[in-house]
Amino acid sequence: MTAFLSRPGRSTTALRELNGLRVLVLHPQDAESRLLMSHLKRIGCVPTQQWPMPDTLCADADVVVLPIEEDYREAIQKLADGLNALSPPLVGIVEYENPATLQLVLHSGCTGVIERPIRPFGLLTQLLLARTAWRQQAATMAHMRKLEGRYAAVSKVATAKTLLIAREGITENEAHRRIQGRAMATRSSLEDVAQTIINEFS
Repeated sequence: MTAFLSRPGRSTTALRELNGLRVLVLHPQDAESRLLMSHLKRIGCVPTQQWPMPDTLCADADVVVLPIEEDYREAIQKLADGLNALSPPLVGIVEYENPATLQLVLHSGCTGVIERPIRPFGLLTQLLLARTAWRQQAATMAHMRKLEGRYAAVSKVATAKTLLIAREGITENEAHRRIQGRAMATRSSLEDVAQTIINEFS
């Protein structure tokens, strides 16, 4: 990963990706949070700090950075339970020596982790990985919704054809041509015409 970001072209691309990234920092006001905010600003992010930890995330964050500590277990679990597939990705600040912390990382659904003490390169890398993973997931979900929409349309047309065949004694090809003809005449989609036919026979 170091080699990847050390190449001039790729390093520039990585920094451009982070420029303007809205990062919500859920962290108490202390030396670590001040260092974190400073690093985030230096790499071009737009950080906002909030504490105590909220039950739900605001909609105007691209990535959320938070400490994964046993003292905050209840708040972290409550926050994690309210997340959905398109919620901003979480990046946890952890101490790897603590097994309980690792369990909490898994439960929270963190996309990335930053080991203490916080270093600029580790922060940059994890932000990039978290954001990339989120974009891939969002693209996958959009594709799935598109496929579901297509399936729903095909299913409606098939239902409408079945109704026409059963009620009017025509062939499947005739039923399809009738649906197509109505769609062209009314400048409607096949799905809309199919739904109209379904409603007519219901």
